[in-house]
Amino acid sequence: MRDIIIVKKDLVNAYTGEVEEYEFRGFKSSKIKGGFIMTYKSFFEILPNVITSSLDLKIALEIVDNFTYMQVEVALKASKIAKKFDTSTNKVTLLIKKMVEQKLLCRVDRGIYRLNPFMYLPYRADGQELQKEWVELCKK
Repeated sequence: MRDIIIVKKDLVNAYTGEVEEYEFRGFKSSKIKGGFIMTYKSFFEILPNVITSSLDLKIALEIVDNFTYMQVEVALKASKIAKKFDTSTNKVTLLIKKMVEQKLLCRVDRGIYRLNPFMYLPYRADGQELQKEWVELCKK
């Protein structure tokens, strides 16, 4: 039987800007580095706009897995990801572009991206701090 994990976090509401307590429920998993992830409903709402094939899903999960609580900005190399999945660099580049358009990723600099903490939080990440940084980053 799998252990259920309940985590309560104070996070910034994306619409009101107020700090609210959120409760996340999940299962312990040995497949996720270090423990578990937290996803918001908005993460699942944008997926149909980004994912059109099983390959897209594999690539998107590979991209998201690069982000950790210690590494909030990641250099994404389309050629490296494409080689891993035996696909074209153009396919990976277009997927990254869709992820940026849907605001799952934010381009910080050339090839450097940040994951939207209002949609997805890596294990042990400080959601409140990441959300404040995201809001400031998006103002630019």
